[in-house]
Amino acid sequence: MATSKRGIFENPTKSPWNFEVYDSELEYRMMVKLEQDHAVLKWMKRHGISIPWIDGQKHQRRYVPDFLVEYTDGRIALIEVKDPSRFDSDEVKRKRTAAELWCKQRGMEYIIATVR
Repeated sequence: MATSKRGIFENPTKSPWNFEVYDSELEYRMMVKLEQDHAVLKWMKRHGISIPWIDGQKHQRRYVPDFLVEYTDGRIALIEVKDPSRFDSDEVKRKRTAAELWCKQRGMEYIIATVR
C-alpha cells in the first residue's frame, strides 16, 4: 500500500475546520472512518498537541499524534494511524510510551490504529 499519498479532505462534518490535510492513505481512510462512526462526536487533525519524547540517541523530540477525537460518551482519545509493519519499531514504541503517559495525565486514551 502506498502510504505517502497527501491531499485535502474537504468539508468534514465532524471537524471544526472546513478541510483537513492528510499525509498518507491511512490517514485519509481514518478520516473517512471517523466521519462515518456514529460514536464519534468530533475529530481533528489540526489540534496543536505536541508531546515530548526521547529518541534512541537520548535526544528530546516532539511528536504530533495524527488525530484528536471526542466520542459521544465523553471519552477523548489521541489516535495514531500506522501500518501494522511499523507497530513494533523502536521509534513507535518510544512515542507510544510518551503519548500514553501524556494522555493518562489528562484523562485521555491513546490508540494506535490501522485502517484497511
